[in-house]
Amino acid sequence: MWEDIETVECLGERGEFIDVTKQTRLIDGRRQTRWLASRGNELLVERSDGHFETANGGEIIARFPD
Repeated sequence: MWEDIETVECLGERGEFIDVTKQTRLIDGRRQTRWLASRGNELLVERSDGHFETANGGEIIARFPD
């Protein structure tokens, strides 16, 4: 079962606010991590610049600065 670790507020390309949640779970002693967008439960990939993009690469989701 996935466990919510943290949620960050982000901004989509169309100007909408999107909550992005980091989730983890333990499978056979190994930790798995994923980022999930509140909008339609889309899986996201964290980019090297700290922002996100949809798993299919179609949209960039900007993380607000801390």
